[in-house]
Amino acid sequence: MRSVSLRRLIIVPFFALALITGITMYFVATTTMSNIANKVGLQYIHEVESRVQERIRSFMAPLLRIVEVNQQAFLARPNELNDLSKAAIRFHEQGMPYRQMTFISVATSDGRYLTSVQTPVENRSHHLATNFVHKPLTMEGFNYDPTVGIGSKRQQDAEFTYDPRVRPFYQSAVGSKTPVWGKIERYYGYEALGATLSAAIYDNNDTLLAVTATSVALNELDNYLKSLEIVDDGYLFLVEQNGDMIATSTDTELFSTQNGKPKRVNLLEHQNGLFRLASEYLKDGAYRLSLDGRDYLYHVHPVSFEYGETWLLGVLIPSAYHENLLSDYNRSSILITLGLFIFISLLGALIAWYIGKPIQLLSAATSKKRLENIQALPESISKVKEINALNQGLKEMADDLSDVMHNLEAKVAERTLLLQGENENLLETSVKDELTNIYNRRGLKQDFIRVVGVDGEQKHNVTLVLCDIDHFKVFNDKYGHGEGDKVLIKVAESLNLYSRTGIDIVARYGGEEFVLVFSNMSLDHVLERLNGIRQELKNTELAGKERITMSFGVAHHESSDSIQIEDLINKADEKLYQAKNGGRNQIVS
Repeated sequence: MRSVSLRRLIIVPFFALALITGITMYFVATTTMSNIANKVGLQYIHEVESRVQERIRSFMAPLLRIVEVNQQAFLARPNELNDLSKAAIRFHEQGMPYRQMTFISVATSDGRYLTSVQTPVENRSHHLATNFVHKPLTMEGFNYDPTVGIGSKRQQDAEFTYDPRVRPFYQSAVGSKTPVWGKIERYYGYEALGATLSAAIYDNNDTLLAVTATSVALNELDNYLKSLEIVDDGYLFLVEQNGDMIATSTDTELFSTQNGKPKRVNLLEHQNGLFRLASEYLKDGAYRLSLDGRDYLYHVHPVSFEYGETWLLGVLIPSAYHENLLSDYNRSSILITLGLFIFISLLGALIAWYIGKPIQLLSAATSKKRLENIQALPESISKVKEINALNQGLKEMADDLSDVMHNLEAKVAERTLLLQGENENLLETSVKDELTNIYNRRGLKQDFIRVVGVDGEQKHNVTLVLCDIDHFKVFNDKYGHGEGDKVLIKVAESLNLYSRTGIDIVARYGGEEFVLVFSNMSLDHVLERLNGIRQELKNTELAGKERITMSFGVAHHESSDSIQIEDLINKADEKLYQAKNGGRNQIVS
């Protein structure tokens, strides 16, 4: 069988491991960047959608509320339909707080019509219009009178014949017991779109009495989308489910005029090619679009209102936005991978030299088959513990073989002393917390016997304090486990500072929980020390200039009878629970 040198046996696996690790990290980083970038982009889009959707809902909320209020008012007081002056006062008061409210109206089954109205673009103030004051079915404008509702006639308003019963808002509501959405249309004579909600009013015999309706101008939503600052070359649009435009972040028109009649602009016919492409995907979800060699992340989100109306909110951002955010990270990953490859390779070569050289010395000494050559090896042949132990073992074996009878007893004594030291070290390690160098739970229980006496016969009073770092998990998640370990070490130092060395017990009970045991000390003195600990921690700045607090549960026991540590811990745990529920950063005794 062909032999292999030790150095090659070490270097080759290290090199192969470095190569495999580097290639794996590179491909993982490269293939996951796109997914991570998409998540970053979608997160940004969801934040924009949340803001826009909240604005739309708050904008439309008065429309829904006013229609419902008026429907219920007329149902409760149908006689009000005989004299609409009270309704005029209510309509005017309802419309005044809202700039977007254009019409609040009621049309009776006999054709009488009353509305509180303001223009959809100038938003100057509400006035009243009726078709029954001087001539039946003749629309006239009136000033608002807070006493009687319908005041003096507005001379600047034109008179015209108007029968509300043939209007779409009236006819769409007839036959439905719940409010009905009307079609979004352009206001006649104004550069604005309006949304209408109508509700029919029936008496107890299901006889139609009237229809009440409310309309809002949507131009403020269009202005709001235009005002939003989103990423460069990003777009927002709000459309109906058939693609008809409601609002957009671009400066394009929402409607056009064909053959003298207004016509809504549809996404499919939009002058922006990206919008036309987006019109093919009008279902809730995320999509990737490409136009003129440029990629976009596109998300459609439904905005639903009561009574069956749903609009669609579309957000388009260039993929380069979120991909560029992670490009630096991708380059860093490649550099880290390369550095890791070089480091592991060098580490393998160093370890091969570090291990191989002393083993070659051992091999040369043993190959000559003379005890003198082994005894002549230096005392410390390597800093590697196992190799040095092997060297020592060979030297000791040589010494034993050369003078067994003269040195046997001394060797046994030496070995015994060495084992005792190791046992003491193991014992100390088993009862100490590795991180904070204070007692662990095992050490706490062992040292508690010293405090209470043999067999639990208590000699003096004992106070056990169970304390817990407040919001430690939040700190750990925010700054990492390394900074969290520093907090644990700092707490252990503070607890040691306010305890008596060799008398009191300081232990880490688990996680961020610590235990203090004070013997032969009054409860007031204990509380004074605990407050000292709180002040010490309060004055200590940690990562991010954070300061930590602790909650304390105190169990005090006099020396009249024996006590078990489990009983004290249970009592202290109950007090700690009270401190936590009481707002933390407290001492409960």
